[in-house]
Amino acid sequence: MVLCSLPFSPLNTGNKQDSGSTICRSYKYTDWGLVQELIRLCQWDDYFTTDSLEALVTLFYRNVTLCLDTVAPKKIVKLSRHRTEYIPRAHRNKLRKLKKQYYSTKDISLLLSIHESLESIKRLRSQKDLDEELTALESTSKVYNLTALLKKRMQSAREIPYLLHDKVIYNEPATICELFSDWFANFSLETHMPGETAPLTISSLESIVFTNQLIVQAIKSLKPSTSTGPDGLASIIFKNSGCDIPLLLLKFFSISMDTGTYPSEWKTSFIIPHYKSGDRANVRNYRPINITPVISRIMEKVVKDQLSDYLIREDLVTRSQHGFLKNRSCVTCHFDFFNCITSSREARKLVVVLYFDISRAFDMVSHSILFEKLYSCGIRNPLLNWLKSFLSNRVQITKVGSVLSHPRQISSGVVQGSVLGPLLFTVYINSICKCFTSGKPFLYADDLKVVYSCYTHELSDMVTKIHLELSSLATWCAESCLNFNIDKCGWICIGNSKLDLTLEINGRKLAKLNSVVDLGIRYSSNLTFAEQTDYARRKTRRLIGCITRNFFCCETRVLLYKVCVRPILEYCPFILSGLRQNDKLKLEGVQRQFTSRTLGLESGLEYHERCERLRLEPLWKRRLKLNLIFYYKLTNLLLHSSEPITKPTAVISYNLRNHHNLAAIEHCQTYVRYNFFLNKFSVIWNRLPANVRDANTLPVFISSVTRLLKDDNALLRLTLTPSFSPYIDILSSLNV
Repeated sequence: MVLCSLPFSPLNTGNKQDSGSTICRSYKYTDWGLVQELIRLCQWDDYFTTDSLEALVTLFYRNVTLCLDTVAPKKIVKLSRHRTEYIPRAHRNKLRKLKKQYYSTKDISLLLSIHESLESIKRLRSQKDLDEELTALESTSKVYNLTALLKKRMQSAREIPYLLHDKVIYNEPATICELFSDWFANFSLETHMPGETAPLTISSLESIVFTNQLIVQAIKSLKPSTSTGPDGLASIIFKNSGCDIPLLLLKFFSISMDTGTYPSEWKTSFIIPHYKSGDRANVRNYRPINITPVISRIMEKVVKDQLSDYLIREDLVTRSQHGFLKNRSCVTCHFDFFNCITSSREARKLVVVLYFDISRAFDMVSHSILFEKLYSCGIRNPLLNWLKSFLSNRVQITKVGSVLSHPRQISSGVVQGSVLGPLLFTVYINSICKCFTSGKPFLYADDLKVVYSCYTHELSDMVTKIHLELSSLATWCAESCLNFNIDKCGWICIGNSKLDLTLEINGRKLAKLNSVVDLGIRYSSNLTFAEQTDYARRKTRRLIGCITRNFFCCETRVLLYKVCVRPILEYCPFILSGLRQNDKLKLEGVQRQFTSRTLGLESGLEYHERCERLRLEPLWKRRLKLNLIFYYKLTNLLLHSSEPITKPTAVISYNLRNHHNLAAIEHCQTYVRYNFFLNKFSVIWNRLPANVRDANTLPVFISSVTRLLKDDNALLRLTLTPSFSPYIDILSSLNV
């Protein structure tokens, strides 16, 4: 009985996995000052005199590799053959000896010795974990290192132990890797020839301008990772190798763009299977994430910024698209969507929302069609040739753990995980919105939903229009070589949950949905978002449990909470402002639980005192601050919106001291509109002091709001909380 209750069994101490080794560099003790000197002392004369791209690639990699071989030579590192609960050899031998003695003598005291040995192992493991934690906490990139450590300690849940394929279970790493590789490369090769595409603009973009400053900014945006791409160079090299690297890249990138040639050395990418949802043993439930060379991502960043600026400036991207463009995000897409729905419900209209899922959209992009669309947008040579070179003759190698698959040639699709790929897909799918004249589309990359609204007596006419537009959508997808995953498509009705419609696309019926998972938000037709609250609560409580079990320092726990847990609780704060009182308290309860587990119940502190001790703001106060900032951005056009929000102006009022920049208050007849963010925060906005509302810039507004929220009296006026209430932290959460 004692043996069964032990944390791991001494009878099975091997716990071996497939052994292996890998070649890598260790940058832990690298002298980056020496690296900078060595790079400067390298022979670069031929580099700056040649105009051959191949010669530039060869010289750059040769010199940088020579410098790295001097300060951080490659080493053969044996991969761990053991699982997390590995028992060191000395303790393992001791346990074996104790086990033998116990089976021969049946001496109960030996069980106590076994238990003491295991407790000793646990203490050693805890000390090792603490040392790792302190090292990460004291590093310059502590956020990155601590989050990486958290992922490492959660790694067991991320493993792919086996796959089920054609009713056969495969558990060999090499076979699993090849199955993924076959699936990720299993799509029809491009055979479609595009027709003539009408020009969308008289303007043109022929090339990308590279400057030293732009390259420096692109390098600064990289995470300081030691993980290497297919070319063997890690981002930490570019970030720490001094001011000479950007100058070298400037020559490199300029020649590449001028010749319209993307280096062939960069066309190989590693594919990492990323789990989406469903059965983990099914390859269809994984999406491919490309690991491309870091140097390529630096160049792509500069190209992407200038290309996206051009597309926005020339109004070549539909306003319905919220993905991968400046000032657009999932949050802006959700805001436009729910603003449209609540406005229609305020007008007493039925709302029908159609949701579409495109199968493997990024992989099925036809290159010839994409190039025609780019040309119609005014993209000319040499940039157009460079983009063609970027996408052509690519090779992908699937990587699962340390196992690599055979290379696969790819002739269609844009590169998922690259910097430029999502923007190219945005251009490709842009014209899909022309299929809808009655419905209002909302796009985030390939996630499409369309809103139809009508009065009850107009329902039959609306259904007819929906059928026509579904037919138009099916035609567009066929011409664009894209296919729908009908099993993941559906519709929902807001305003009449009993409504039953027959909607079909490509001869297959769209299912009526009871609830929806849309860009990370879960909701049903009643728009209470109780599903989102429960999901966020479950997920964050699991994360908090993992953090408090695996990390010991209070500072570490708070930092990981801020980085990994709190963003889940604060996703789309404008939606959270309309939650029911009970749901707001559930979210606040997550932080209550974290503070009590971190400080301990014996501290005897109230919730707001624990927050002050840990330097955490209550969630309701942060939500108020985030929503005020969001309102300021919307009304000052700092965020994209398909329907621009009216900027607050001077309103005639008897209160002459506080009449500047007041928002017009909408008189709502329905609760769903009354409870919506715009109406609620228009009221709160008007309660702000005039000097806060009149802030000219976003940083000034943020600092003003931050100071204001530290004043309890001002806070009470904003949230309508009774000043005599001893439960300000609870009551305020009900109002904001």
